[in-house]
Amino acid sequence: MSREDPDFLRELRGPSAAADGVFWQTERQLMVFDAEAAARVNAENFAELTLPDRLADLLRRRSSTPVSWKQVRSVWLARLRHLAGEDGLAALDGRMESLLRARLGEHVNLPWLAHEVTFRSLVPIVIDGLPARDRARISADAIAKLARLLGEAEEDPPLWRAGRPLAVQIRAGLVVRKELRRRARRRGPARDDLTEPIATELLDALGMDRAVDAVTAVLTAIAGPPGAAAACVLYALVRHPEWADRVAAEFARVGPGELYRSGTRCVPLAHRFVKEVLRRWTAPTMLTRSVRTPLRVRDHELGVGQHYVVSPAMVHQDPRRWRDPEVFDPDRWLPGAANGPVSGRDYVPFGWAPTGCVGAGLGAVQLVLWCRLLCTAFRIEVTDPAALRMAVGAVPLPLGFDGRIVARS
Repeated sequence: MSREDPDFLRELRGPSAAADGVFWQTERQLMVFDAEAAARVNAENFAELTLPDRLADLLRRRSSTPVSWKQVRSVWLARLRHLAGEDGLAALDGRMESLLRARLGEHVNLPWLAHEVTFRSLVPIVIDGLPARDRARISADAIAKLARLLGEAEEDPPLWRAGRPLAVQIRAGLVVRKELRRRARRRGPARDDLTEPIATELLDALGMDRAVDAVTAVLTAIAGPPGAAAACVLYALVRHPEWADRVAAEFARVGPGELYRSGTRCVPLAHRFVKEVLRRWTAPTMLTRSVRTPLRVRDHELGVGQHYVVSPAMVHQDPRRWRDPEVFDPDRWLPGAANGPVSGRDYVPFGWAPTGCVGAGLGAVQLVLWCRLLCTAFRIEVTDPAALRMAVGAVPLPLGFDGRIVARS
């Protein structure tokens, strides 16, 4: 075990955090860093979550027919259970391997490579069968959003370039709209992705505006946290070679076919390794939520229009709930480990119900597949290991992490 990133906790907590993890940052923003309080406030705030009104109705200043988020979530969960089956995992693994092989030997920024491979391998799960031109428009929008997320967008672009991100976003939305219309008219074969049930089962209830929003929201989601988690897996493999060796030895005993069939059950150590990566470096770091209904959090009253902030990262680093939270130790996930979580509410890498990540199960398996590729088929070569460090922002971001991916002999 090793301690690292000593400023990580201080940067997140700030100087004014209350002992119980709930405190006012401003007059209108309550920080909720306690695990139980965060779970409760999110459940109450989103108990009756419906999709936003259609754009046409907003312009006409009227309400749309409500559609429950649970209805959309249920059809997506059913589709994702199928996509996380043996064939789906084999296809996902193959896409990641192909994308990595295309970049072999190149000197790259490794976190950006992790984001690229993760996003591009997930796009067919969200919206499959697009022509190359439309895939490029979807990718351009993802890159623009990712640059803002990682703090690499221009702060004050020249006037002629100021509107470019919006134009890129509009073009991506038009791609989704065109594809939804095509599928609604039953033109072309049915696709095994998350767009299909939106186009064929829910389009009448949603309307086109909300259908486009639903699909583009998932595309936005896969352009950020999944890639950040994949970058942190890379970082952990480099910073903790003793664990990388143990994980590689486990993968050497398990063929990919067995992993596709049984998921993470056949590689318990790799599963613990990924869980610890997600605990130690959680993306996104903070989530700001608008108050939808009057709430009471401990002794604090929240009114509609105010905000609260929850943080999976803070929950995962809470010394009241975790022993030595700054220590990277996958064995804390062994049954009965003294430094394991106090309760199930202390580990929320995919957020809180009912707004938690719909693809949590598939996301966890993808990271194990990613880990397998990096431990069996490929090797990470870092240009300057001494420069490697972890930054805290909207997502955890390894800095000084340049190098190459090379094939293992």
